[in-house]
Amino acid sequence: MDLIAIIYDLLAVVIIINCIAKGAKNGFAKTAIQTVGYICSIVAALVISRICASILYTTVIQPAVVSSMEASLANAVDTETVINGLTEAVESLPAISLLLFDFSGVAENLVASVGLDYAAIASAVEESVINPVVEPILETFIFAISLIILVSVVSLVAGGSKVINKVPVIGGVNSFFGGVFGIFNGALELCVAAAILRFVISANLFPEYFSEEIISKTYLFKWIYFALWGDTFSI
Repeated sequence: MDLIAIIYDLLAVVIIINCIAKGAKNGFAKTAIQTVGYICSIVAALVISRICASILYTTVIQPAVVSSMEASLANAVDTETVINGLTEAVESLPAISLLLFDFSGVAENLVASVGLDYAAIASAVEESVINPVVEPILETFIFAISLIILVSVVSLVAGGSKVINKVPVIGGVNSFFGGVFGIFNGALELCVAAAILRFVISANLFPEYFSEEIISKTYLFKWIYFALWGDTFSI
């Protein structure tokens, strides 16, 4: 078993234990409200991130990328100048200048199929190289920001329920079932981690650390990850 896969499982265990401890401390009422709120927050954040990332990419980034590539490719005379033009075009865009794209194979295939039609090359490269990397990254950032805001609101609402813990009879039972519900909160936190990992893997960032092949070698975390996206690897 790979060391990185072991680290995934260890982190999953730590998250579960921490959530059980917090659930017992916070009590059933607060933990239950948090659980329901977290579920709604995750679903809402996923929807918000997908919609906002798509709108932001298609209205701001895509036109700028295509326009920049078309301008850089206007004077291209061979495959080498096409690759150089694509690289210069992307580096001139501050929003994605730090990302690494490999244009060599794509450019060679496109030049062979469509010649030096710079508009066709720019459109095809944007669709096959830029979009699969940039849009998942946008989704990741928007998802994280949306989730933080929504979870903060849920925490404020749930905080008011702790007064139930002060009821003499209910207090002890409240603490026990709070720990039980903490397991669900731990599973939800792992689902959030899996969602973020899915975005990172889709963008092919640091594949030596983040890949579905590594996740498939874990004992615990793979049950969460592939329960959400089980169409790629069998458990």
